[in-house]
Amino acid sequence: MRVEQLLNVPAVFLYHQIIDVELFEIYAHTGQQLTVAQLEGFTYQKQLADDTQAQVTITKNIRNRSYHYQTVTDTNRYEVKYDMLPLEKHKSKIVYEEKIFARAWGQRLLDFISDTFLGGLKRHNFKKMFLQIEKSY
Repeated sequence: MRVEQLLNVPAVFLYHQIIDVELFEIYAHTGQQLTVAQLEGFTYQKQLADDTQAQVTITKNIRNRSYHYQTVTDTNRYEVKYDMLPLEKHKSKIVYEEKIFARAWGQRLLDFISDTFLGGLKRHNFKKMFLQIEKSY
């Protein structure tokens, strides 16, 4: 799934909105207060809502531009990318990309069906979230 959205906020602002949430999540799951410079390559364990254990690894962190991470569970591997592209002083483009790699064939089928029926709603919700970030600026 890929979502692109033009927003009337600087890319730096978008980046910090996303990173602040991620830093809080890391603290909530590990008790560690990391700096932005410590993120890339950091790995931690977390428990998902359905009691599934997951390993999260931050795969890329370019200050004010990109934040990518990977989440691995027993059934899936998720790759998530946030890229913020500055266009003008107070205008930017955010590109959100999510890929799911299922380990088992049955899980691949479930993921395909879920994406087919719920993918549009998920994209809509991401666009709505990005517009809320824009309003908060």
